[in-house]
Amino acid sequence: MAPVGGTLNLAVADGGPGTGNGVIGGAAALVLGLIATALGWLARARSRRTN
Repeated sequence: MAPVGGTLNLAVADGGPGTGNGVIGGAAALVLGLIATALGWLARARSRRTN
């Protein structure tokens, strides 16, 4: 859900970084959410390989 929330925040934010609209936080949520999703997929794939 973090990538979706970050994307929505970036889509509706007025101004750029430092304006108080959460642009940096939205970008961080997007990036960290994508990293967490990738790590989750990797962990799930590794757990299925074990006997």
